[in-house]
Amino acid sequence: MRFAVLVLVLANPVLFHPSLALGQANTNDWDLLIRSGTVIDGSGGPAFQADVAIQGDRIVAVSEASLDPDRASHVIDATGMVVSPGFVDLHAHLDPLLRLPSSESHVRQGVTTALGGPDGGGPWPFEAHLEAVEKVSVGMNVGFLVGHNTVRRTVMGLENRAPTPPELDRMKGMVAKAMEEGAWGISTGLKYLPGAFSELEEVIALAEVAGREGGFYTSHLREEGLGLLDGVGEALEIGKRAQLPIVLTHHKVVGQPMWGASTRTLAMVDSAREAGTDAMIDQYPYTASYTGIGILIPAWAMAGGDAALLARMNNPTLADSILDGIAFNIINDRGGNDLRRVQFALVGWDRTLEGKTLHDWALREGLPSTPETGARLVIEAVRRGGASAIFHAMSEEDVERIMAHPFTMIASDGRLTQPGEGHPHP
Repeated sequence: MRFAVLVLVLANPVLFHPSLALGQANTNDWDLLIRSGTVIDGSGGPAFQADVAIQGDRIVAVSEASLDPDRASHVIDATGMVVSPGFVDLHAHLDPLLRLPSSESHVRQGVTTALGGPDGGGPWPFEAHLEAVEKVSVGMNVGFLVGHNTVRRTVMGLENRAPTPPELDRMKGMVAKAMEEGAWGISTGLKYLPGAFSELEEVIALAEVAGREGGFYTSHLREEGLGLLDGVGEALEIGKRAQLPIVLTHHKVVGQPMWGASTRTLAMVDSAREAGTDAMIDQYPYTASYTGIGILIPAWAMAGGDAALLARMNNPTLADSILDGIAFNIINDRGGNDLRRVQFALVGWDRTLEGKTLHDWALREGLPSTPETGARLVIEAVRRGGASAIFHAMSEEDVERIMAHPFTMIASDGRLTQPGEGHPHP
């Protein structure tokens, strides 16, 4: 049976936001009565049918016996619906929050609290961003992580090298400042620039700072395809040595050659937990990932940014290596070994490609649908200004196995969006 979900925004007073208040004081006993819903209260117990009465910002009654509707100012008949506390989204891209403060793409799905700044991309200056958020009427509760990529880029740009001692000290100071200003922890995006240029010791040093302030570490792993096991091992090592909780964020297995490897990654998490590392997982429950088309380009080729990449493409020897690297990733990694698996989401320079695939683009240009063609089209997309894409390169079996792990939490990896804008993350 399919159920609609009626999210009870006020189910936890800690999550209450004044903008969501249901009413002012009145002569009735309750502001709102939700009748005959199937209640899932978040305790882990079984669902049960009940009436829920609310007064102000508090739930004042949950009764399996029918409550008198005449005692309420407003009544909702929730027959056939699930009544639930608001959902917490542990991995959300909240970059458009100031433009879309109502957060409808989240709230309409029942999310009442979201954590932004994942994948190394947290806001900076941190306190200034929080102050800006406080000045708008936000439709849900939000928190933020300090982003390693943001910090590194501020200090070092896109340089492919280790930080000098003064640079590392400056980065540590930035993390400490953000933690003092309210960050929940530190995120890394070690697959992205400039995080891909960092070494283990740099990340541990910054994670230690967050850990001392009670924060946690969440990481887009350095690799989620052929290097997945090393990526998981690196994250677990950071948690162990920095002595803070860690989250393998949007944990997945990318690319057909690695399908099934979740059995090993989950065993690694279990072993780390037994050894004393507080290791956890968040996951989105579908078989596609969403990011920039440049994820298919080898990291070394992106040092210095898009302009430097395109300059390297003018060198025939470097160009061949770059194209070979992209073709390799199309075959073995997010490309899923099929140009049909790379689907455009946002393409500012050609909206007609949104929803289409690399395969469709190749055919439109009269080109064969091969990894080599795909590699050249990826470079062309970057040359025209870049694009976001959905990569259908995961197996249902791995998704289900990760989801069933007792320390996995569902998170969207979704970006706040306005309905009708592009083809967003599933």
